[in-house]
Amino acid sequence: MSPTRTPSIINHQLVVVSVIFPLIALVTVSLRFRARAAAKQPLRADDWWILASWISTLGMSINVWVFAHIIGVDYVKDPIPGAMYSRMAIWISGRMIQFPLATVKIGILLFYMRIFSTPRFKLWAWIAIVVTACWGIVLFFLGLVLADPIDAAWNPTRGHLRFNPGTFSIAQTSTSLALDVFVLCFPVPKIMRLHLDLKRKISIVMIFWLGSFCAIAAIVRLALIQQSTSKVLKSQGSSLVALQWKVYLFMLLEANCSVIAACLPCYGPLLRGFGVRAPESILRSVRSVFSLRSRNSSGNRSNHNQSGATSGLHKGGTATDSQIELNGSLSAQQQGNSKKTFSGW
Repeated sequence: MSPTRTPSIINHQLVVVSVIFPLIALVTVSLRFRARAAAKQPLRADDWWILASWISTLGMSINVWVFAHIIGVDYVKDPIPGAMYSRMAIWISGRMIQFPLATVKIGILLFYMRIFSTPRFKLWAWIAIVVTACWGIVLFFLGLVLADPIDAAWNPTRGHLRFNPGTFSIAQTSTSLALDVFVLCFPVPKIMRLHLDLKRKISIVMIFWLGSFCAIAAIVRLALIQQSTSKVLKSQGSSLVALQWKVYLFMLLEANCSVIAACLPCYGPLLRGFGVRAPESILRSVRSVFSLRSRNSSGNRSNHNQSGATSGLHKGGTATDSQIELNGSLSAQQQGNSKKTFSGW
C-alpha cells in the first residue's frame, strides 16, 4: 500500500496562471507603449509606473517557480520541510504583492493627470498618490515585522508572532479593495460636470472603469482569506497549508489583471485604422473639453469654434494634440454643435 501523499500549496493550475497571465500583461504593456509611439507621444511617468508594476508581478511568478522546485508541484516532496517552505512561500508572496498593487494605482492616478490638467484636480491626484504610496510602504513593513524574528513567520519554533497574521491579511486585502474603489471613482465628479448628456457621461465613466474586474478578484481573495487563514495558522503540516493555493492564485490574478486593465484605455491610436471610436480618443476629447472651457473662462468665448482651437496650437500647452483630434472629429460629424455637445464624442 502506497503512503498517503500530502498536497502542495503549488499545483499545476497555479503554475499555469503564473506563466500565462504575466505574458498577457506584458503584451498589454507593449501595446500601450506602441500606442504612444503611434500617436507620437512621449512615454511619461504613468507608463513607467505601469511597467514597474508588471516587473513586480513577474517577481511573484518567479516566487511560484522557485518554490515549485523546492516544495513540489501538486504534492510535497517531503512533508516536514514542505510545511515550512509552504509558509515561507505564502509570507513572501504576501510581501511582494504590495509592490504591484501600489504601483498600478499610482500609474492610474498619473494617467488621470494626463487627461484632467486643471490645477485643483492635479493637487488632489498628488494627495491620492502620496496616500497610496504610504499605504504600500506601511503595509509592506508591517508584514515584514509580523514575527520576531522575521523567520518565525514560517518557522514557529524560532520565535513568536507580534500580531495575528489572519487579521493582517484581511486588513491588507480590504484596504487594497477600498483604494481600488477610490481610484476608480476618482475622476467621476470631474466627468459629471461636463456639458454633455447623461448617456455620454456614463460612457466615459465606463472607460475609466475598465479596471473594475480587478476589484472582483480582490473581493474573491478577501473571501478566501477569511475562509482559510484560520485553518492554515493552526496547521502543523502541509495538508491544511495547501488550502491557501486559491488565495495564492487570486494574488497573481489580481496583480496581473490590474496591469492589464490599466493599459486598456490607451489603445486608441492602434484602433484608428479600423474606424473605431476608441477609448483613448474619447479621453483626449475629455481633455480638450477642459482646455477649451478654461480658455472660455479667460474671456475667449468667440474662439470656441474650430478656428479658436486651431489658434490654440500657437500657444502651446498640454492639450495641443487633443485640440487637433477634437477639431477633426467636429469637422467630420457636426461642426455647428461644438459649443454645447462637442459632437466629436
